[in-house]
Amino acid sequence: MEGLPQLSLWLWIVAILPIVLVLVLMMFFRWSGGKSGILAWFLTLIIAWLFFGGNLQILTVGTLKGLWVTLWTLYIVWGAMTVYNVVDLVGGFKVIANTFTRLTHGNKVLQLLTMGWAFPSFLQGVCGFGTPVAVSAPILVGLGFNPIFAAAVPLIGHSWAVTFGSLGSSYSVLTRMTDLDPQRLAVFAALFLGICCIMVGFSIAHIYGGWKAMKENALAVLLIGLTMAVTLNIMADYVVPNVASFTAGALGLVVGGLVVPRLYKAKAEDEAAASNAAAEKMPISFNTAFFVYYVLLILVFVVYLIAPLKSYLGDLWKWGYPFPETQTAFGFTNKAVKKYSSMAMFNAPGTLIFLSAFIGYLYYSHRGIWPKNGGKMLVNRLVKQAIGATVTVTTMSMMSGVMLETGMTHYLAWGLSVTGPVYAIFSPWIGVLGAFMTGSNTNSNVLFTTLQWQVAKLLQISPFVILGLQTTGGAIGNMFCPMNVALGTGVTNQVGREGEILNRTALYTAIQTFVVGIIAWIMLYVLFPGIE
Repeated sequence: MEGLPQLSLWLWIVAILPIVLVLVLMMFFRWSGGKSGILAWFLTLIIAWLFFGGNLQILTVGTLKGLWVTLWTLYIVWGAMTVYNVVDLVGGFKVIANTFTRLTHGNKVLQLLTMGWAFPSFLQGVCGFGTPVAVSAPILVGLGFNPIFAAAVPLIGHSWAVTFGSLGSSYSVLTRMTDLDPQRLAVFAALFLGICCIMVGFSIAHIYGGWKAMKENALAVLLIGLTMAVTLNIMADYVVPNVASFTAGALGLVVGGLVVPRLYKAKAEDEAAASNAAAEKMPISFNTAFFVYYVLLILVFVVYLIAPLKSYLGDLWKWGYPFPETQTAFGFTNKAVKKYSSMAMFNAPGTLIFLSAFIGYLYYSHRGIWPKNGGKMLVNRLVKQAIGATVTVTTMSMMSGVMLETGMTHYLAWGLSVTGPVYAIFSPWIGVLGAFMTGSNTNSNVLFTTLQWQVAKLLQISPFVILGLQTTGGAIGNMFCPMNVALGTGVTNQVGREGEILNRTALYTAIQTFVVGIIAWIMLYVLFPGIE
């Protein structure tokens, strides 16, 4: 590949060492994301300098680009922490927990499937950018789930909806970077993502109670999962791909919240819990407790679904930073940009989240339920909660920025692309790699769409299948990305325990990636050889 060192196994292993170091330190030695990230960043600097033609300017620019991208994630993290604490300070989460306990007859798995799978998928359909995890994880904590568990579940739960989420931002990259038929691209992407949707549901049941929970809740998983998977495919194939995840998530939320609970007879202890929840008198109503989330949903709908308004707000103030062109000693070039990873401030997810929190504060103050010295309590909580998450996201982004700037990430993908007839099995792993490094399916597609397309042409296999695998891998990778994991630990006040979440999501990431790769290989070489 132009601009990179000659491909060799030993150098490929060297290039992947920073990623391996992060995973080993976080998953096996239980290091915090911040400590692991800073060490991995130093290692990345050394490898980039010695083996990939890096110089002081390139390493500095890569680090600064990583820091700049960090602001996107932190804006959401800080906003989500603010929303959580505003609701918590008025006792809202106890009310929310009691309500969902009653509606689901105390069935914890149904609560997880609804609020950890359907609800974040619905949010992902419209907003995305980490919002589903930031909003859902604190709600699960309020429902009584372990904070680490509460952070892991929506990471898994929203992943399948990422490609066609955010009103199709990740899918749009595929269509812009190729001259392939957009509708056919959507068909294959939706097919693989629909399969992942079903696997996500069973993964959530399994992470809660193993095979027993999967068996006992198979009907609920299939009802919710098939509703969302079929809807996704219908919308992507025949209607409008950009709203496929939103529509699928909305219907999944209806089925999970209203239909499925009626089909399940509660266990005695669950029924008792639900009865106690119903009997306990709450100081405020559910609607009052959930008010901030109502506001957030309304803002998201208005801003993101009214195209002229979204475009107008997006053009008012785009905040970006200029970076010069860089080139390594091998010729790997990054063009100069006037506004790198620019942020449209007035319609950014973080802005909508902060605005929701402020409107919630005004409402609670008007109702007379905002605590005395609540503002001081809110700030103190935010400072304590935000520091660790900020360090983790920042150091991981610095590492990723240097790897991207010097071509190390492209080198890793190039190595996976030479696997020949079994390339389809490895193809989604390239998408996972992109999401792992950048925290975004969209950025993963920006990085690797062209590479995957070129490999498909060289191997004379369907580019539609391969690019469907690319964006599916990019979606799956969201549940195993350190930056997204740090968002989960940040909003659940569990900073430093990112490795525990990675341990919980790693198995499901690997299974889903392997399964879609095998299915694609069977399609290409067994069922439909010669498919275009």
